[in-house]
Amino acid sequence: LEEFPAYDAIVSEIHVRITDLPIEDSLRDLRHVHLNALVRVTGVVTRRTGVFPQLKYVKYDCGRCGHLLGPFFQPPTGRISVGQCPQCQGSGPFTVNSEQTVYRNYQKVTLQETPGTVPPGRLPRYKDVVLLWDLIDAVR
Repeated sequence: LEEFPAYDAIVSEIHVRITDLPIEDSLRDLRHVHLNALVRVTGVVTRRTGVFPQLKYVKYDCGRCGHLLGPFFQPPTGRISVGQCPQCQGSGPFTVNSEQTVYRNYQKVTLQETPGTVPPGRLPRYKDVVLLWDLIDAVR
């Protein structure tokens, strides 16, 4: 950003993609130690969903006083719950303010082992993969 100070006016987020990792794991060998780790797998996409919205930064309206709470970062795997309104000290109800909430798109695909890598007499294994940002609709 030092060389292009106005770049944030063009693009609000920058995504870095690492390709061609030297070690490739098979879908059959993925275990809990691979969680939150960068892995390289290959397979055949057998199913894909449509593109769905997902909350990114969510803002809530207090049902008692109408105070706007947030923005709160919404993690992809969890859900944020508001405990108390700082204005009226009430514990709800809170409704999502859809006009000021920021959404991002996601898509789920099912990745299955390639037929040549499945051991004889075994069923092919599959994993569900969530695609975000520019990877949406990248597979056919």
